[in-house]
Amino acid sequence: MTANNDAIIIFSRLPIGQETKTRLAPIFNETQREKLHLAMWQDIFSEVIKLRETDIFLYWTGSGGIKNYLQFIPSKFYIRQQKGCNLGEKMKIAIHEIFSESYKRALIIGADIPSMRAANLERAFKVLNNHDVVIGPSEDGGYWLIGMKKFIPEAFNISSWGNSSVLDSTIMTLKNSGISYNFADVLNDIDTPGDIK
Repeated sequence: MTANNDAIIIFSRLPIGQETKTRLAPIFNETQREKLHLAMWQDIFSEVIKLRETDIFLYWTGSGGIKNYLQFIPSKFYIRQQKGCNLGEKMKIAIHEIFSESYKRALIIGADIPSMRAANLERAFKVLNNHDVVIGPSEDGGYWLIGMKKFIPEAFNISSWGNSSVLDSTIMTLKNSGISYNFADVLNDIDTPGDIK
């Protein structure tokens, strides 16, 4: 990699209509969901590249492979496939890879946070000056961002993902492990028709 100390890891499905944002099927067909996903990619990518001295990794999942989507991804991004059985395991593996490459701070975000700006990420990195973990809460009980300044596998050791208890369970796990944490800005991702409205 480069000599940069900071890394941002973007977790995303590929923008394949039948696989992405399936909970929006009541209001958007496959073509519309694919276009929405690509639009959110464009928004997120345009913000993360504003951070200087930060390496950007896109960890993807989906059928068919990444080659058909390279035209939408900035050339400076490092592209890797997600590994693991569930979201927690996939994030744990990804951030372990990053810290094994000598990065000092790393953030994981999704690709479906339309209101996210580079300044939100800069503030999250600053939290890591005084804490081991930073969490960006979302109003649905989950989080849109998690970051750390060393590999802390405990942060991903919760029993279930994709529900309204993810944030509370993560905080409880950190407290029980004696790991210091603080919060980034509250932002919301796009999962349901209500989120769109």
